Amino acid sequence: MVKQTLRQVALLNLPLLHTAVSGSQAMTDSPIINLSGYRFVHLDDLPDIQTRMKQALSDIGIQGSVMLATEGINVSLAGSVLQGTAVRNWFDEDSRFADLWLKESASSEVPYRRLRVRVRTEIIAFDGQDSEVLQAQRPKAPPIAPETLSQWLDESRDITLLDTRNDYEIVSGTFPASVHLDIKHFRNFKAAVAKALEAGTLDPDKPMVTYCTGGIRCEKAAPWLLENGFREVYQIEGGLLNYLETCGTRHWQGDCFVFDDRVELTPELVPTGAGLCDHCQLAVPVGTHCRCQLGQH
Repeated sequence: MVKQTLRQVALLNLPLLHTAVSGSQAMTDSPIINLSGYRFVHLDDLPDIQTRMKQALSDIGIQGSVMLATEGINVSLAGSVLQGTAVRNWFDEDSRFADLWLKESASSEVPYRRLRVRVRTEIIAFDGQDSEVLQAQRPKAPPIAPETLSQWLDESRDITLLDTRNDYEIVSGTFPASVHLDIKHFRNFKAAVAKALEAGTLDPDKPMVTYCTGGIRCEKAAPWLLENGFREVYQIEGGLLNYLETCGTRHWQGDCFVFDDRVELTPELVPTGAGLCDHCQLAVPVGTHCRCQLGQH
């Protein structure tokens, strides 16, 4: 329903950036639309893009975070339906960002406190300074549709499901059949894979499907796995957010951790109301205390 509303608004030929409504002008009774997506595309004028984008998004009144690097863009924004449409219109004016796939979910409040447009070495930390060159040299890991993975699991195919997320994210929810690497940060992924190979937890000759929240981590992890001797590696198209939207709870157990003030989403992509423990980063259900405060982990 939210997607239909957004498309209907777009069909009304809403004004583009220079006349877009600001946060104070937006309809107060509109649902909040959360937009998240990324694109790997070469960007060679980062300071100029940053300045123009910060001004544009500020004029629209949307909140959230955009990360820019020579390798591309990573977007996490939230605002009214009208603001979301204005953001899409502005991105479409630049061929490098046109038709950017921004996955949508709804919430009652904006889960960001301000707007940040930042320039970084990578849009997701993994390789460091030479990330764009290294990524271009790696084999491509094909995406598979959520329905395909669900069917493979229905058929009990002999595959490895590899959860590339951090350990505190996995506590919120996961595919029970997954292999977890027990990492605290994605930058530890490579070392954790080496350790898992040594322990026999991962089999490089067995077909593998990697997954993460929105897909961006797997864009780095899956090709790296192929480069390092894994024979057949896939990634879920659009990550868990797309899987849950498409397949719901099929083969999934629990909720989905997200990196904004919503903290955790149900399989219906609705905030659970959980808070975040500042010490261990676990999602904490409303009215409860974190387990780390109780000495349980």
